Amino acid sequence: MHRGYADTTLGQIHYVEAGTGPPIVLLHQTASSSVMYERAMPLLAAGYRAIAIDTPGFGMSDGPAGPEGVIEHYAEAVVGVMDHLGIEAAHIVGFHTGATTAVELASAHADRVRSLVIFCVLALASDEERAEWLSRDDLATAWVPDGEGRFLETDIVDYVAHFATPDDGETYVRELIAKLQAGPEYCWAYEGVARYDHYASYAKLACPTLVLNAENEVLHSYTELAHAAIAHSEYQVIAGPEPEVRGWVAVVPEYPAEFAEAITGFVERVESGEAALPQGDAGRP
Repeated sequence: MHRGYADTTLGQIHYVEAGTGPPIVLLHQTASSSVMYERAMPLLAAGYRAIAIDTPGFGMSDGPAGPEGVIEHYAEAVVGVMDHLGIEAAHIVGFHTGATTAVELASAHADRVRSLVIFCVLALASDEERAEWLSRDDLATAWVPDGEGRFLETDIVDYVAHFATPDDGETYVRELIAKLQAGPEYCWAYEGVARYDHYASYAKLACPTLVLNAENEVLHSYTELAHAAIAHSEYQVIAGPEPEVRGWVAVVPEYPAEFAEAITGFVERVESGEAALPQGDAGRP
């Protein structure tokens, strides 16, 4: 795999790429980084140019100045990386926060998106839902590092346990580092997702779209609603970790083959012209 930095108007954005062929851009969850795709990258790279981006403020990418408009900021950063790599249009894949970023990219920069995969997405439809999510402890209070490391036990160790199953130390270490790299400002991404108007953007989608879900995933029901709202979208469900136990959001690192198969199968249909396109209004009410 090759690592690089794109100099963009939003700062330096780090990315990892592998393979040749039609480009597939991968956008990660919070508070991870491109490392969540390390096991899937070689599988995707067998037939495609796979590019995993550290969105601003995560991994080794420069961060935004503040929480306002972060989802739009993330999408603009993806455009900057694509410009740097000479990519006119790509297949865009996003998981959790990455899915929201992918939706913004496809709605605001339709000419840069060949197809869209929305994988496990938090799409809120009402102000009441947004207020409920924004009141969660991990959004209401940011963690603060101290010189003795007490914050690791109170704010980091249990949180990272959601990102790796108990016998997967390799993934745990990767995600632990990513969480520390993100710093306390990681919550800006969650706030941005909760405030983002997915349904307004769904109505603008003009590309083939796959809504990908995972068994037992914490956002499973929201993802079903996203599929229902995007009239032309395909829908697929792959395996996922057991619900509400260690590693319940570790879908990609724990099931890389299933993930890669779903992505490449859809992209193949898009490249061959078999995937559905919007007819009239893209979204259902």
